[in-house]
Amino acid sequence: MSAVDDLFAEYDVLATPTTPNPPHGHQGPGDVMSVALTWAFNITGHPAISIPAGRTGTGVPVGLQLVARPGREADLLSIAAAAEPIIS
Repeated sequence: MSAVDDLFAEYDVLATPTTPNPPHGHQGPGDVMSVALTWAFNITGHPAISIPAGRTGTGVPVGLQLVARPGREADLLSIAAAAEPIIS
């Protein structure tokens, strides 16, 4: 069992920022692109989704990543659908 799996012994869903960096414009991320908060779930096979989570003070959108146990994709999509109107 991985350390990530251990988290799900206590929690049904994890919530993290999608990226640790401020949002970038249409010009792209430049040198500050980071997948630090998303890559682990690609490796472990935990389903994850990024949903809109409001905007910065300058109006740029930010994302919230939700992560669930393997095999719980339907639950994850249901939670994401319910959360999106509340936080966006």
